[in-house]
Amino acid sequence: MPSIRHLAIRCASPAEQADFYKTVFDLQEVWRDKDSRVVYLTDGVINLALLPPVSEGSEEKNGINHFGFPIENLEEIQHRLALAEVPPATQRPQDGRRYAEFRAADPEGNWFDLAEKGWTTEAPPPAVE
Repeated sequence: MPSIRHLAIRCASPAEQADFYKTVFDLQEVWRDKDSRVVYLTDGVINLALLPPVSEGSEEKNGINHFGFPIENLEEIQHRLALAEVPPATQRPQDGRRYAEFRAADPEGNWFDLAEKGWTTEAPPPAVE
């Protein structure tokens, strides 16, 4: 049974938000873009992506952007999406920054990612100095 393992939030300052979630909820950092525009955190189960703010003039808003399900069989999910009369899942860029292979939307247009590989939910080991 699929379960939510990923949540993405657009925010004004991903680095500051990461500090908040790490301090208040003890989340662990699993990845950070070199310019800190994107930060991935985890509680050991859920992967939380903190994304940069939306571009000026965009119809998107800051806040929850999408969520993600790990899946075992894309064909089965595509079949279920068709039965639900929504467009099929589309391939996501595989640029090393994204974990999900596909994205789709529910009947109201809310995005969700589908990942056969899943999301990182373990913090990397501490750096040895």
